[in-house]
Formats: sequence, structure tokens, C-alpha cells
Amino acid sequence: MRTKNQFLHILFLIFIIGMFCSHAEAFIHREFTTHEILDACTNIVFGKIKSVDENRKTAVIDFEENIKGKTTLDEIKINIGIGRYMEGSSPEMMMKLVKADMPVIMFYQHTDRIECLGYVNGTWFRTRTTDPTGWWTYTHICPYMLRTFTGKTVDFQKVVRAILAGEKWVAIPENAVKVLVLTGNSTSSIPIHSPVPVQTTVTYEYRAIRSVHKGTKRPLAYEATTDRALPDSDGVDILWLGQGEIATADGYLLNSATEKRIKKFVKDGGIVIVSDQDSGTLKMGWLEGKLKSVKRPELPMVKTTKQGKKLFTTPNPIELEQIHLGDTWTDWDKNFEILATTGDDEKLVVGTRKHGKGLYIITSLRNNNQATVAKNQKLIENILHYAMSRLN
Repeated sequence: MRTKNQFLHILFLIFIIGMFCSHAEAFIHREFTTHEILDACTNIVFGKIKSVDENRKTAVIDFEENIKGKTTLDEIKINIGIGRYMEGSSPEMMMKLVKADMPVIMFYQHTDRIECLGYVNGTWFRTRTTDPTGWWTYTHICPYMLRTFTGKTVDFQKVVRAILAGEKWVAIPENAVKVLVLTGNSTSSIPIHSPVPVQTTVTYEYRAIRSVHKGTKRPLAYEATTDRALPDSDGVDILWLGQGEIATADGYLLNSATEKRIKKFVKDGGIVIVSDQDSGTLKMGWLEGKLKSVKRPELPMVKTTKQGKKLFTTPNPIELEQIHLGDTWTDWDKNFEILATTGDDEKLVVGTRKHGKGLYIITSLRNNNQATVAKNQKLIENILHYAMSRLN
């Protein structure tokens, strides 16, 4: 029987490199963004396969360009033959993939050893070494990483360059719905256990939002920002104001310029979705119309309205008792459409309000940690589907 450490090594397919997780199963289910991978690396190198020895099952890669970090290495030598046999991966499968002159990207984290993910024409693979000038150990192909990127290496190189240059919405389909999420200021990012500092704004809420891909007529593309000025909102279709990004117990967090920007965004046809905010400090300068935030009742029950039937059934049937709420809303004006309320006192759980060509979707969903997001994840998906159905 394998030890726990051996099992972790086998399943260490998705994170570069130092982005460790205490639960091995998370590696199978979690999807990582290209941004996370680039942030986690100390080094990114573009190279080319110099030679392949089919008998010895080895390959040599020439380093051609440092994209992030600096390395004194001219080449790396990979021993493919000692790789693991597992579902979707074997040394023989890897040998069939690598050919001389193929371009390669090597993403790695260099501490007392090197943990590395390589990418070559639609295949992610893992290598590691304690001696960079010696033989690097190939371990396995990483099929789950194809959710991050799949395609030609030269195309991925362009994506990597663009993201590192600060460009947004890189390599997305032309007809994609752009979803910008304000997140990472008021709730903690998903913890990353790494031997070097790793900057990430991926909260549990953002991970749940960007996991929505299927079942819509148009693809979705996601970007996250911590900048409450929302300078990246131009050209965006849906703006999700995440948990506590408008107001927390410490105070109200938007200035008048951002308030005006949000109102104009909706007026011009955008959709704004709002998660739970702290009612004690919440102002409404960002909202067109009348609404008041209040503390949620104890153990609130949720009931839907006739207008809210679609939201709570498509694409997922929602178990109302499983929804996790934060502070709720009351005193809405007549222009609100109510989709769900609390059972006894009829505080707003989900409601919409038109403004100009666009729409506000106001929710009471509390998405502050892994447990609450897990309870709300299906409804988060439904809300995005609903928002897409209301886009002009």
C-alpha cells in the first residue's frame, strides 16, 4: 500500500510547483487559471526539444528565452523512462509525444529543488530535480491541466507573454461573455502552501464563479480584480461584486467615482451581480433605486416567487434549505422584481432591478469561505445562466 506522501506525489499533477494542497483529492477537481500558474513560478522558460533518445527514453531541451526569472542553464536533460504508470500516463505515451525541434514551455519553482510543469503541443507533464545540471526526473502526464490550456505551444507562448505584459481577456473566443469579478480584498484567497511567496486573488467565491463553462449559448471568459476603481470594466458584460467588496464591518468601501462607474455600466447595458455585504456600513450610491440592507434573520427559510422559478431550477434544481445567506435586503422600490425572499419576514434573497439597458441582480448569498460557497455553488451557476439570459 502506498504511503500518504507517495500518494501526494502521484497526485501532484496540477500545481506548479509548490502550490501544494493538504488534501490530495483537490488536485483532481480544482481547475487552475493561467494567472495562478504564472504567479506561482519563479521561472518560466521557452525552449525547444534538442534531441530524443527512444532507446534510453530520454530527451534534452535547449533553453532559448527567459520569460520570468533568470536561469544560467542552457539545457535540461529529462529521464522519461523512470516515469510512473498511471491512468492516462506512461513513459511510452510521453515518448510518442516528444519530437526533436518541438517548442516547449517550462514553468517551474526553484527553491532547494525544482518542481516543474512542462507544456508541449497540448500536453502538460511534470518533472522535478534536486540537481538542475543533472538529470531531471519525469513523473507523469497531467491530463487535468488541459482545463487551463490546450493547443499549440506557440499559441500558449503568446498567451503567456500577453498575460505577463498585463493584458486582459487574452485568447478568449470572439463571442465570449466577459465576466469581471471584484474579489480578493475582503475574503481570504484560497490558501497556498508554497516555499516561496505566491500572490493570488483566487477566493473560493471566484473559483466557483469561474468554474461555470457549460450549458450557455455563448462561452464565458473570466477575469478577477482587486481594484475597486474597476478600471477594467470597459467592454465587460457582467460585473460580479463579490463578498464584502462594497461594505464590511470595517466600513463602506466604494468612492463616488466607482459608484458612478457602476451605475453607468448598468445603464449602458451591463449586468451587475452583488453578493452579501455588511448591512451596518452599506450605502446605496452604487445602486439605481431604493433598497435597504438589513441583518439577516436567524436561520432564515427561503421561498421563491413565480418570477423566480427559472432561477431556482435552471440549470440546477436548488434545495432552498441548503442556501447560505448573509445580510438581506428590504424596503425595495416598485421597480424591483423579486425572485426569492426569506420565509417569514419576506426579506429579499434575490431580486433584480432594471436601469437603462442593463440590470442589477441583488443577492444575499454569503460566499465568505469554502463551506458557504460549497452550499451556494449551484445557485451561483444558475445566477450566471440567468444573467446571460437577460443580456441585451
